Amino acid sequence: MRNDPIVAEVRAIRDALAAQCGHDIKEIFQKLREQQTKSDLQYVRYPARRVAPTERVKAPGPDKITR
Repeated sequence: MRNDPIVAEVRAIRDALAAQCGHDIKEIFQKLREQQTKSDLQYVRYPARRVAPTERVKAPGPDKITR
């Protein structure tokens, strides 16, 4: 795989931010939210979507397993 300079730059920024925050995910998000508040950009937050429950499937019994 080629080394993409944009991906490398994003990863370097991510690693630097994580190191500044002691690799604490809560602190990382707090810092990012503070940056959003200070910027002049408008951010949109969408409400969480509910995931439809999946149908529960019973595992086959030992007599149904083929080898």
